[in-house]
Amino acid sequence: MPVTPAMAATAESDLVWILEDEVVPEDLYAVGNQVRVSGRVEGDLVVVAVEELVVEGVVTGSVTVLASRVMIAGVVEGSVRGAAGELVISGQVRGDLVVGALSLRTTGEVGRDILAAAWSGTTGGKVGRDLRGLFRNLSLGGEIAGDAEIRTRSLTDGPDLAILGDLDYRADRFSGEMMDERVAGSVINRRALPPNVRLRAFGLMVYLSVSFFMLAAGLVIIRVASGRVSEAADRTTDLPLRSLGKGLIAFLSPPLALALLGAATIWVPVPIWAPLVVGAVPLLIIVAGVWLLAFLISHLPVAVAAGRAVGRLFGRRWEVSTAYVVGAVAYLLALRIPLVGLPLVLVATLLGAGGWLGRQKPAGADQLQPGPVTG
Repeated sequence: MPVTPAMAATAESDLVWILEDEVVPEDLYAVGNQVRVSGRVEGDLVVVAVEELVVEGVVTGSVTVLASRVMIAGVVEGSVRGAAGELVISGQVRGDLVVGALSLRTTGEVGRDILAAAWSGTTGGKVGRDLRGLFRNLSLGGEIAGDAEIRTRSLTDGPDLAILGDLDYRADRFSGEMMDERVAGSVINRRALPPNVRLRAFGLMVYLSVSFFMLAAGLVIIRVASGRVSEAADRTTDLPLRSLGKGLIAFLSPPLALALLGAATIWVPVPIWAPLVVGAVPLLIIVAGVWLLAFLISHLPVAVAAGRAVGRLFGRRWEVSTAYVVGAVAYLLALRIPLVGLPLVLVATLLGAGGWLGRQKPAGADQLQPGPVTG
C-alpha cells in the first residue's frame, strides 16, 4: 500500500532487505533476524535485529540499533547509536558514534565524536572530533582530530596513531611506542591512586553515623524491654554453644526454605505449586523482614554480656543500659580489626540471635523464693 510522506515505513520479517535500486522515502522501522540496507533510506533507520544489521547503502538520517552484529560499510549521514555484540565501522558515519558493544572495530570514518563502552576495541581510520571510551582492552590507532580520553585495562597503540589534540588515559598495562611522539597536544597518564583523605573521611563519617544509630536504637529497646534483654544476655553467657546453634539455625532457615520452594517449582507439577507460591510469597516477605530485624538487634545480648564482663574486671555491677554502651563500643572496635574483626562480629551476631530465642521468665520469677516450712 502507498505510504504518505508524513508516516514512517515499517517492516517485520525474517529478512528485511532494501535492495540496491530501492529507495525508502521516509524513516524506516525494521524488526527481523537480519536487516540489510543495500539501497537508500531517506530518513532515520531504527532496527531491532536478532542476528545482524548491515548498511552497505545510504541512510540520510541517523541509525538507532539493537542487534547481535552491526556492520556499517556504506554511508550514514547522521549518527549511529545503539548496542550490539559486535560493531564494525568500515564505511562512513558523518555524525556521532554512541555505542555499547562487546567488540568494537572502526576502520572507516566518523565525522564527529565517538563515545563508546566496549569489552574490546580497535580504532583506526579517522575521527573528526573527540574519542572518549571505556574499554577492557583497546588497540588505539588511526587519526583523531580532537582529544582522546581513554579508560582501559590494557592499551596498545597502533603504528598509524595520530592524535591532533590531547590524550588523557589510564591503563593498567601499556604496550607500544612512545605516546608523546604521536600526540600533538599534552599527554596525561592518570595512574590509579589510593583513596584520598576525603574518601577516608566520608567512610569514617558513615561508620560513626551507623554506630550512633545502632547505640541509640539499642538504648531504646533496653528502655522498653530491659528484662528481656537481660535474660538474653544471661543465656549467651550461661549457654553459649546452645545459643550459637540456635542462631545458626535461625540464620540458615530462610535461605533453606527459599531453596526448598525453588526445588518445588522444578519437581512438583505447576497446578500444585502455583497456589502454594502465591500464598507463600507474602509469608516469605514477612519472615524476611522479621529475619533482618532479628539480626539488627542480635548484638544487644552480646554487648550487654561483654559490658558486664568489663564491669566485673573493675569490680562494678553495672545496670543493663551502662553495660550495653560499654559492650557496644567494644563490639564496634572489634569490627575495625583487620582480617579477624568481621568473623568475630559474625560469631557474636549468631550468638546474640540465639540468645533471644529462649523462653521468657514469668513476671516476678526472681522474687518467688521458697520459704521455710512450718509445722
